[in-house]
Amino acid sequence: MAIHAYAGKQLWIWEISQSLGGNIESIVSLGKDLGVSGFLVKAHDGRAVWPQFQQVLGPLKQAGFLVGAWGYVYSSDIAGEADAAQTVIDAGADWYVFDGESSFNGAAAAADQLGGMIRRKNPNLTIGYAPFALPNDHPNFPYAEFSKYCEVCLPQVYWSEFGISAAEAVTESVHQLSGFGLPIAPIGQAYGSATSASIGQFAASARAHDCVGVSFWDLQSANTRQLQAVKNIREFVTVPTGAQAGNPQAAGNATALGGGMPADVKESDWYYGAVHDLLGRGIVTAYRDGLFKPDEAISRAQATDWLNRLRIDLEKG
Repeated sequence: MAIHAYAGKQLWIWEISQSLGGNIESIVSLGKDLGVSGFLVKAHDGRAVWPQFQQVLGPLKQAGFLVGAWGYVYSSDIAGEADAAQTVIDAGADWYVFDGESSFNGAAAAADQLGGMIRRKNPNLTIGYAPFALPNDHPNFPYAEFSKYCEVCLPQVYWSEFGISAAEAVTESVHQLSGFGLPIAPIGQAYGSATSASIGQFAASARAHDCVGVSFWDLQSANTRQLQAVKNIREFVTVPTGAQAGNPQAAGNATALGGGMPADVKESDWYYGAVHDLLGRGIVTAYRDGLFKPDEAISRAQATDWLNRLRIDLEKG
């Protein structure tokens, strides 16, 4: 089973300084508590590279999180924007996301040029784009051009802004985007008037539409109840922090299970039921290659991580 950079549940970060006071240790701790698999961090604005990305890249990756770089792009300086994107990719981003909104309305040629420049330099990198959720409302946005160069579409499904339910917003977005041929990993609303119940509904609807990942905008804007709702999401199992386990074999390899069972666990295996249940609840985890490796030894640190996940699950009731 393929594991993708956009699998699981992730958090977007706009301004590090406005997110938990800019305290990286607090961001790492919160990420572990919420059970997220990674963060999407703003890395450039147009041609201007933001220093915050490289400041947090190392600590977040060392803690075992995937770190995606995203850049807001304007279509007015394609060469400069491509250079900025390449700078943050070269810094070590696990994947990259274009955030081009109204600035790309009517700019199909610019989208084609920018996407092509980044793809040609990074043929194996996971690249996504984060457009308006409802193409029918934005007929001039170049969905098709961005889709040519990306592996995933991350629509901004901000249901309370649309004035509809989370489930309806996900359903309509998936329906309207399906013709562009990419997997969809919707961005949910964790700000403003989004309720805990609606965040849970968003995740359930995304899973019902076979999305393998969701993410939430954004850390600095979310209130405590919204973050708790993100933590409570069970549809998208998330990862232990492999690097912190101090196990070279496990470091960076333990991962979310986006859906289904690992290929090396068969229904005839005596432990199938236990693995199925505990993976589904996020208490134990598969490796990033999608395998469970039932005969492989684990470290004390990994065992501690799993026991801590069990403790959190039991405390939730």
